[in-house]
This record gives sequence, C-alpha cells and structure tokens, in this order.
Amino acid sequence: MEQEQELFQEIASVDFLNFSFGSKAYSQQLKDAFKRSGLVCGVTCLIRYINGIKVVWMRHEFDFIGGSLGCAEGEKLSRGFEYASSEGLPVIIEIRSGGARMQEGTLSLMQMAKVSVAVRAFKSKHLPFITVFQDPTFGGTTASYAMQSDIRIGVYGGRIGFAGEKVILNTVYRMDQEAFDKACPKGFQSAQFLHDHGQVDLVVQQDDIDSTVSNILRILKAKQTGVMIDKPIEVEKRGTIERKFSYTTSRTDTRVQAIDILEHLFDGFIELRGDGKQGADKCIRGGIALYHNYPCVVIATRKGHNPQEMIESNYGMASPAGYRTATRLMLLAEQFALPVITLVDTPGAYPSFESEIEGQPEAIATSLLTMAGLKVPIITVMVGEGGSGGALGIAMGNIIGMLSGGYYGVITPEGAASILCRYSSDEDKANRFHHDCEEISQKQQIYCVDLKRLGVIDEIIDEVDKETYDNCPILLKRVNEFITNSLTTLLKMEPSELVLTRSKKFRLMGIYGHCNPTPKNSSPVPRLGGATPAPIASYKPVATPQQIITTQSGNAAGLINFIADVTVNANISLRNKNVPSDCFVIKHLEPEKIIEKARIDSPKGILDSQGPDALVDWIRNQKEILITDTTMRDAQQSLLATRVRTADLLSVAEEHSCQLDHAFSMEMWGGATFDVCYSFLHESPWERLRLLRKRIPNILFQMLLRGRNAVGYTNYPDNLIKEFVFQAAKNGMDVFRIFDCFNDVSSMVTCVKAVKEAKKIAECCICFTGNFMSPDEHIYTLDYYKEVAKKINEIGAHCIAIKDMAGLFKPQMAKPFMNAMKEVTDLPIFFHSHNTSGTIINTLIALTEAGIAGVDVALPAMSDCTSQPSMGAFLACIEGSERAPQINYRKLERLDSHWRNIRSLYFTNESGMKGGTTKVYDHQMPGGQYSNLQAQCKALGLWERWDEITKMYSDVNKVLGDIIKVTPSSKVVGDLALFLVNKGLKAEDVLNPNIPIEFPESVVGLASGKLGYPHRGFPDKFIERVLGKNKVIKVNEKLVDMDFSQAKTYLQNKYGRVFKMEEIVSYGLYPKQFEAYLEFYKKYGGDYLLTLPTLVFLYGMNINQTINVYSIDPDNLEDVTIKLIRVGPLTLEDTRSLAFVANGCRHDVKINETQGQRCTLQPADKKNITHLASPLLGNVGTVFVKEGDEVVKGAPIMTVEAMKMKITVGAQFDGVVKKIVACEDSKVEKDTLLAIIIPSTTEK
Repeated sequence: MEQEQELFQEIASVDFLNFSFGSKAYSQQLKDAFKRSGLVCGVTCLIRYINGIKVVWMRHEFDFIGGSLGCAEGEKLSRGFEYASSEGLPVIIEIRSGGARMQEGTLSLMQMAKVSVAVRAFKSKHLPFITVFQDPTFGGTTASYAMQSDIRIGVYGGRIGFAGEKVILNTVYRMDQEAFDKACPKGFQSAQFLHDHGQVDLVVQQDDIDSTVSNILRILKAKQTGVMIDKPIEVEKRGTIERKFSYTTSRTDTRVQAIDILEHLFDGFIELRGDGKQGADKCIRGGIALYHNYPCVVIATRKGHNPQEMIESNYGMASPAGYRTATRLMLLAEQFALPVITLVDTPGAYPSFESEIEGQPEAIATSLLTMAGLKVPIITVMVGEGGSGGALGIAMGNIIGMLSGGYYGVITPEGAASILCRYSSDEDKANRFHHDCEEISQKQQIYCVDLKRLGVIDEIIDEVDKETYDNCPILLKRVNEFITNSLTTLLKMEPSELVLTRSKKFRLMGIYGHCNPTPKNSSPVPRLGGATPAPIASYKPVATPQQIITTQSGNAAGLINFIADVTVNANISLRNKNVPSDCFVIKHLEPEKIIEKARIDSPKGILDSQGPDALVDWIRNQKEILITDTTMRDAQQSLLATRVRTADLLSVAEEHSCQLDHAFSMEMWGGATFDVCYSFLHESPWERLRLLRKRIPNILFQMLLRGRNAVGYTNYPDNLIKEFVFQAAKNGMDVFRIFDCFNDVSSMVTCVKAVKEAKKIAECCICFTGNFMSPDEHIYTLDYYKEVAKKINEIGAHCIAIKDMAGLFKPQMAKPFMNAMKEVTDLPIFFHSHNTSGTIINTLIALTEAGIAGVDVALPAMSDCTSQPSMGAFLACIEGSERAPQINYRKLERLDSHWRNIRSLYFTNESGMKGGTTKVYDHQMPGGQYSNLQAQCKALGLWERWDEITKMYSDVNKVLGDIIKVTPSSKVVGDLALFLVNKGLKAEDVLNPNIPIEFPESVVGLASGKLGYPHRGFPDKFIERVLGKNKVIKVNEKLVDMDFSQAKTYLQNKYGRVFKMEEIVSYGLYPKQFEAYLEFYKKYGGDYLLTLPTLVFLYGMNINQTINVYSIDPDNLEDVTIKLIRVGPLTLEDTRSLAFVANGCRHDVKINETQGQRCTLQPADKKNITHLASPLLGNVGTVFVKEGDEVVKGAPIMTVEAMKMKITVGAQFDGVVKKIVACEDSKVEKDTLLAIIIPSTTEK
C-alpha cells in the first residue's frame, strides 16, 4: 500500500498584524492551536492513493483556528494546485472551515482570489478537481475554491453556507429569533439542502468518501488507460416494416423510456445533481458513466411508469434548472473530452409561472448555444415524446436516432389542436378533439419516417411489438447498435470537425420558397410550395358583446364591473378562498302562505281603517303583551353594524309576514339604516321600505327617528323633518319611535306634529341610563324620568317607549319604575333594550308582570349579546300566562334557520362578543353602537386595544358630565374615545389647555349644541377647551328652512333626470353621501345592485360560478345570468383582466388591483414644525386651501375621515401653505405628511 506524503510542511501562519482584541492576542491563539493540534497551518497538503489512484489531497484542519483561511493556508492550497498540475494529478480538497481568518485582515480575504487564480490555471490542464464539504464549511471557502470544483461532494449532516446563521439573524432579522425561525427553510444549509437546490452533486456518508472519489476518478481518467469503444456492430437486416403512427403510442406507460435505456446500457452511472447554482430538476438526470468501458456524460429525461413516478419526475417536463444542469454537464464533458449521449422523452419544457420567473427561455437558449459549439461528440436518441423546445434543448446531436413509436414536433398535438381548432361547446370538443389531434399530427409530419425524409433525424430504431420496459432485449440491442456505431464514427473526428459537421447539419435544415419582388398592394407568389391566396372577404363591423350588454336597461355592464372589482380587490373573497364554507347564495324562502292584506282586527288593520287614536285605545285594552320584532333593524344594527342588505331582507319577508301576523310591529327602518344604505350598501332606503311593505302588508312598520336629528347626526330644519315624516308615511311607515339623545322633549315636538298630521303613531322615547335605585345616583333619578314622561304627555304623543340603549335596566327596577310612570301618565308604555349584560330577558318578564304594554325582541338567530333578547326564549318563558301573545314560537324555527344563513354572510361585521358582559354597567355603551364602534376600531388598526377603548369610552363620558349615550351623542363619545387612544392621550387631557388637540368634527358639533344640550349642560371647561374662549353655543336654534325647489333644480341640472321628493329629502339629510350613491348607482349597475346576491356583493365570484340577478322591475328590466370564466394574471400596471358571460354575451373587464395597497405618502417628520401630520388612519376628505394661501393658526387645512369619524386638521400657526402633499381621497396613515406650512416669521 502506497504511503501518504505531506507536502509544504514548512508553511506556517504568523501574526504579521500584531493583532489583538479582547482577552487574547492572535499570536497567543497560534501558539494554543499548535499545542492543541501539533500544526502550524490550517491546511494539510498530502500525496494520497485512493484505491490505487494517486491524487493531491488537501484538507482543512478544524483544530487549527477552525480551519479558517489565512495567508499560509492560501499559499499551501495554491502550491498544491501547482504541484498537481505539474505532475498531472487530480486534486481533492476536504473542507471544514469557518471561512476567511479575521485576525489577518484584508489579506486573508485576498486568499480567495489567490486560490481562484491557481484553480483556473489547474483547470486549463483538464485534470479532475473534486471538493468534499465536511461539517462545517462556511464563508470565504464556499465562495471560492469549494464551489469552483468539477464535482462537489457533501457529507451527510454537514452544514454548508456562506453567511452563518448568526450573521443572518443579526443582519437581516435584527436578532429577532422568532422571525428568523419562522422564515428559515426546512433543513437550511445542510448538505442535503444544498443537494436539493443543485449546489452539491452528491451527498454521501463519511465512510463512503474515498470510494465515491475513486469511482468518479476511475470514470474521468478511464481514457488514460487506453480504453477504446467496441468495433462497429453489424446492423441486423430487416425486411419491409409496416409502421402505424399515433402520438399516444409514445405515452404508453409500459413502453421503454429514457431512464430505462440509461439503466440497462450504461455502467457505473454517477448522477451529478443540479445546475451548480441554485436549482435541481425532477425530470432531467445526468452524470458520468461508462459505455462499454468508455467514459461518457449521459443526460436523460425521467418520466415514470406509474402515477407516483410521474409526479416525482414532473411528468417528464424539465424546469430551467434541468436545462442548466444539462449545460453544466456538457461543459464538464468538454473539460474531460468525453462524448455526450442524450436520451430524450418529454412532452415539453415545464410551463409554469416558476419556470418563466426562473428563465426557461434563457435556459433552453443557452443549452442550444452550448451544443452548437461543443467540441465533443453528441449522440441523441429520441426515445418517446419530442415536445417542442423542451426536447430540442438537449437534442442537438451530431447523430440523432429515433425510436419508431415516438414523435418530434414543434408542439404537442393537443397544444396544436387547442390553438388551431374551434369548438362550439364542451360536448363538441369532447367528440372531435382526439380526432383533430391525430389529423394535425399527421399533417405536421411529426413521426419518424417523415422526420428522416426531412433530415431532422438520421436513423429510425424500430420498436418490437409486445416488448415492454421491463422486457425489451431486442430494442435494447438496436439502441446499443445505434449508440455504438455513432460513437465509433464520431470519436474519429477532431473537435473542430465535430463542431463543423454539427453546424452544417442544422444549418441546412428547412424548406422555404423564393419570391420575386412584388408591388405592395399584391400578395407574393412563391416559386416553391406556395399557392395564390384566397381573396380577402370584406370586413363588416359587428356589435361587440360589450356593446350589446351595455345597451341593456339597468346597466348590467356596470354591475359586472362592480363584481369584477370586488372579486379582485376584496381582502376576503371567494377568489382568495378565505370565505367560510357556511357562506352561500341566499335563496328566497318560500312562505308557508302569502298574506295579501292585514286582518281588520290587527294593529295594522285598525290603524289603516280607524286611525291612530283607535289603535291607542286598542292597545290600552289588550291583555296580551305586544311584540315588536327588531330583527330587520336594531338587531342587525347591533350585531352586524347595520350591514344587512335589502336583498336578504326580501328573501325572508313573506315568511315574516306569515309567522308574525299576530305581532304588534316590525322595526325595520330608520336609525343607522338610512345612511348605511347610501354609504356602504349602495342602495336606496326608500326602495327598501317600499319593497318590504309590498311583501309584508299585514304588520305595522316601525322606525327610529332621532328627533331634530331625524336619521342623521346633526339638527335639521323643521320643514325637512316634516317632509321626511310625510315621505316615510307615504311609503309605508306606521309607527315613529321618536327620541332625543338628551331627552329634550322640545326637540321631539316637530316630529310628533308631523306624525300626527300623517295619521300615524307617534311613540316618544325616554332614554334610560344610570341606576335610579343607587343612592349615588343624583342625575337620572325616578323624579327625572317622571318629569320627562309628563312632558311627553303634554306634547300629545300616542305612547311612550323606554329606550334602554345599553341594557342597564335591571329586573328589580321594573315595578318601581312602572309605578312611577303610572303616577304621571296613562299612555301605553313600550320597552326597548339590549341584552349586553345577559339579564334583560328577566327584565322583560318583570316588566310584563308590572304592566308594560309591549316589548322589543328579535328572532333567536339575531338576538342577545348587544341585540335584543330572544323572541323564542321570551315567548317560551311566558307561555300559558294570561299575557302570552298568539305567536307560536315553535313555528319560528324555519324563519330563524334562514336568518342564521343570512347572518353567516356578514361574518366580517360581527362584534366578536361570545356572550353577555356585566362590564356594560361601567362603560354604558349602547348595544346598537357596539358593533359599529368595533368596525371603526378595526378600520383604524386599533382592534388589539379594544379593552382600552371601552375604558376610555367610560372616562370620556365622565369628562362630558355623564351624558345620555344614544345616537348621535353616543357616536361622539365613541369618536373621542377612539381619537384619544389613537393619539396616546388620556381622557383628562381633553381638559388640559397645555396639550394641543384637534378634536373630531363630531365633538366640536356636540359642544356647539348641534345635537342639542343635556338638561344639566356640559362642563364649562369642556366647552371652553373645544370651542375656545369665543364660544358660541346655539341650543335649539331654529334653523333656516331647506329650499326644496333649489335642491331639486340643482340635482336635476347635474344629473339630467327628474327627482322624487323623497330623493330631495335624502339630499337634504346626507348631501355628500346621497350624491356619492347616485354616482355609484349610475356606474355600477343601477337597480341590479339591489338584488345582487350578498355573497357576490361582499366577496366577489369564483371562476366558473354562475349567479342569477333578478329584476325588481320586470316590466323595464330583464333578469341577468352572469358567469365568471376567467381572472387573468396581474400586469405590470397592476391590472387584471376578467372575462364574464352575461345572458350569453361575452364581457371583458380590466380592473386595477388595489388589494393590500397602503398609503404611499411619506410620513411627517415629528421634529419638523412645518410638517402637518394626519391624526389618524383614513382618507383625506375636503382640502380647504391651495399652495401659496396665507393661513392663521387653527384655520382648516383639510379633513381626514375614517368610517363615520371626521377630523378637521388645522394650521399649527400663522403661516403660508408651501405644499399640499395629500390631495382629496388620498389614503393616509397616522402621522402621514398632509401639508407643509411655513411660519409667517420664516422667509418663504
């Protein structure tokens, strides 16, 4: 056995920088390393014999300062390469190193370049260079000679990389271990990880290193032994062969594939994995092998004979890494003068997004260019499928053979048929497609006989019937004949001759014609293979599907644009697959029976036939407790932020009419429903009222009316309120529940008069808060409530409602409260509450016993928590008593089940409450506000701070003097609470004059008296803080009447149509929202929007989903059937194209994708006094100034709006507006730069 011999023992590391850092000098580290290892350098250079093969073996010694690369190590490595070059020996480097040695400064870094120079010189000698990656191998070694070898071997369990884990953790993740661990790929920087990503050829066990190296060297050095290819084999003589061609034959799973040939005809195959850079392919396998003892590089496509193998090989389709692997192996063959044999069987290159991103065209193009100039023989066998450029990418052989059952074409037959053929239906395609594919394949002449005639292939290798991949001796013999004879021919040629013959072969391919020059207005007629073209038919314009569909009444094209926008841009969508499975298109619930009119003895029948006074008398005489169902209004407001659409209400309306025929009323309108319809649901609240009245003719409709605030958040002129009441009554409203947020009865007078004039029921509210049974309660006592009741009696209301917004009315309060009320009024009393605390059903029972006339409840699926108590539960509790109403709660289940389905659609608007909470007794938040405030909270990015907000809500209430909290006053408390939490302020800061605060607009309105005034007033400090010393408070000021005629003229001139009086009223109440609704309505589908299924309205459509949108006006609008057939990819312009079919017409839409887009404006610099910053996350509303304007301190610059909260941002000081950064409708975040204002004292 030959002995190892160490070279260059004299080379030693030295401390030439006199480096010292921390507790130990580098010189001392070198001494310690010597004591530990007996070495003076971190690299050992040896002459070794590996199974008889002499090599230069260099090894990093980890015991010597971690095997790091210093100047001595670089010198020894360079000398090792030079010695091997002079002696004609292979080089193997066994690396275990932490990288370049820091103690030797920049010169240690330069060793990477130094050794690279030595590697380049060594490779010019065409000698093998192999690296073995031990554990660990990092830093400068991997980034230089370790990755410059011909073949790289990793050892199982080894760690390999450039930047170590700690470097990545500190540099990229700023020592955030959790973020690092979450992002770290599986097996990161292991030898197997690098193998899977194409950077290491082989991974072996420690004990197999020598045998693996010797096997590689035995192949690479085989030519040095004088081995020759066998003599040419005499080709068997075959008679006339009848060949039948079908492209499907090439795909038979029992047929011989490329890998089968590799495994049977090649010996000692060593697969070299990956492209050497970052990719390893499932399909293309290649490496070095012996063919009849002659060394070669063999490259084959893997396909698979069973489903599992097919999946593992990507169905025989290569990625860019596959072609780059092939290119690398061809260059390796050229380095060692080895022939290349390619075995091809692929339907084509893998067509995927990843392949395109990774550069499929470049990978194939580079492979073709490499083959075009490769200086070694290339032999190609077309084994089965030869699909397009994917096959050609490894098939530019000097000699090309083809198995008789294969095909070789520009595209697969299926691909050609898909492009060239047209089918009228799926059924038509199913019937014709296979035949078309066969016909096209014949006409394209993609089979072996035609390809040989055309010069594409050189030899046909006939297959044998009944032979299979596991038993094919005759076919293997024929393939062996072809490869052996081709090698015999090509190995005789010089490299330049190989390149030249290959170039000529492909240069001469192709058939074309020659044409004489012709005039521009005539068609050329080629001399060869051409034909005079048919005359061009005259073009007749045809209406496009878009033109057809946009001419339909109701703007179905606009509806499709709306659906497309939601489909693309909704964060939660069917396309994103994040919509729960219990959400589906709600179908109409067929009622048990249709009720066409009210019973004459029902509340509705009595009101319509005898008037309101008769109905009040009827109420007084009733023993039964009267039931008001709030499901369609306050229940959905309290649980779902008022987002339930008219389409869903209509789906269940007739069943409400049927099962609640004996109910007193249905609260289904008013309150927040009015502005939500316009602002968020894009529908008319008036249309909702009319459509529901048509379907529910037998039950009193009830609405909530906010006194002088009507259905808004500010005081309105008397004539507007009166007209609103008149229009509501005209369209079907019966009971007007009227309240003032501060129990100011004088603010209800106008409403009461208007309701009575309309011959409807005026029900005035006493808003309940506090705890009159507590000795600490000094504001909201029984005497206070009795006084309010007296005043309601005096203004002529028909009845009273106790409006317990937060659910603070406890069961034990029922008897004393009702006794107190009976002392001052004989009006019927109704009770409304929210079950936030979980105790209200007990309160209802107690009030029933105490003589209350009626109570508010909701269907079980829409009850409890912040909603009203369960109707079913309450009816069950009083079943059998003398006050039990004639409603069968057991028959409500079908109705309730439908409402559960409806509620599921609005899961994004749920408050998140899982049950009641007695915390409500502290914060006193109205149930109807709870889910709305949470929606605002989420929109502002404050959801995680919800508990802080509820605490702040309570604190703000105290600052305001403990006011009654009901819309709109409760909204102000919520706005201020959100604002303070968002700004990081405390409630007491509101009264601190030293802390500048730009109060939300709603807070300013409250302090100014726009909502009225509490009976005890607001604290003076609060008023002065919000309004300043020049405060002007206008309480119950009579506002100037609205000019209906002027508003009507404005609207009709602007929108070019006649406006109804109800629309003029809407404009008066919500001018901005109403006009936005008009624009939206016109742009996105008109009345079709009203009946669009909510699933699609909220979450868009899925591909191949079909929906039906029915018309509410069948005389003028047809129903529309819409199917989404495609959502295209995202373009560079951030657009997607969507394709729909609507009533048989194709409609294409291009949508800008805005999903996930954030504010793009720069943040304000808090240290720069000229920067005006946004106070919250939202959108810019109105901009009041322009650049160059002079402003005084506090002058309004612009508004920022979020949900229903609006803040006017004022100037910080007297100055000049230098720049407007955020324009109207801009998205802004908290502290986004809005504008730059220069102080007056500063030069412009």
